[in-house]
Amino acid sequence: MQAQGSAAGGMRFGQGGSATIGEYDEAMARLAPVARTKPRTTASSRTAGESWVVILAGGEGKRIRSYTTLADGVAVPKQFCRFRDERSLLAATLDRALSTTSAERVIALVMDAHRSWWEGELARLPAANVLSQPDNHGTAVAILQGLVEIHCRDRNPRIVVMPSDCDVDDEAVLLGAIEAAQRTARSYPRDVVLLGMTPSHVDSEYGLILPAAGRPGTARRVRSFIEKPPIDVARRLTREGAMWNSFIFACEGWALYDLYEDTLPSVAEAYLRGLAHGAGRFDPRPETVGALPAHDFGHDVLERSTDRLRLVEVPECGWTDLGTPARLASWLARHREAVFWREHRLPRLTWDGGMGGSVQPAT
Repeated sequence: MQAQGSAAGGMRFGQGGSATIGEYDEAMARLAPVARTKPRTTASSRTAGESWVVILAGGEGKRIRSYTTLADGVAVPKQFCRFRDERSLLAATLDRALSTTSAERVIALVMDAHRSWWEGELARLPAANVLSQPDNHGTAVAILQGLVEIHCRDRNPRIVVMPSDCDVDDEAVLLGAIEAAQRTARSYPRDVVLLGMTPSHVDSEYGLILPAAGRPGTARRVRSFIEKPPIDVARRLTREGAMWNSFIFACEGWALYDLYEDTLPSVAEAYLRGLAHGAGRFDPRPETVGALPAHDFGHDVLERSTDRLRLVEVPECGWTDLGTPARLASWLARHREAVFWREHRLPRLTWDGGMGGSVQPAT
């Protein structure tokens, strides 16, 4: 059965045995009390049609754990570490989100186990906007949870998704690119618009996005994703115009639902059925999320949806995903005054110039 009334053609739950739109609406009705009220309009709020922002902050930061472990042995997930200045990566991402929309329209996805770190960091948001998962079920489940929560409050939302594991030297350039992605998503409401970062060097540890042929500077289609290519392949693809995958994207909410229906219909069905049949519980979402298998949004959704993706090229702005020892070493080499040097007892790091080789603490 086809849902009606969406500006992007409608959500297609109900085809091929998926949850019917009636069950979906029932889930939405039951969740309405949990969502409390729609965001209040204040003098500081933007227009009613402003975007929502989903912040992903539930990762563990395992690959750089040896560098984010404090003297008492506590390993701090990287999004809660202070790298550049007095702000953690999460706080910097929240500032970025609040430059894009109002606090009432920012949804943060976090983990129960990290509460001592995120509770103070996210105090600027309404409590109902912080969604804490009991376990990590991957980025695909986290984004779906945020999407449904937003849809409880806004039937035709516009959405920006931001991970909280990156640093940027020129914030204005990144914010301008996010705004351009939002404009592009309004022009192409059935597509998801990704931010592709212009590489500053060749790096085999980044996932690459190869755009389709077209005029540079335009919102081109995505030809393919290449995950961690060998260094010689990364060098060739970078010369051909491949960009680093930032995992930042903008879209209409219905377009994102359609990607789930096309790629992970069983996950979407299980999630919505769990909500629809959660009567009598104050908030069925934790139980619903806990029953879902883990899925990665990049691999399980985006890579299967290239015909529904567009790419906005971001000029070089010092963007870095601080997710691996090599990238951390490269970043620290360029930021000798960073707070991170002072707060962590770092072993001396060796660095191969950002060319994708293995980087380990020097012995």
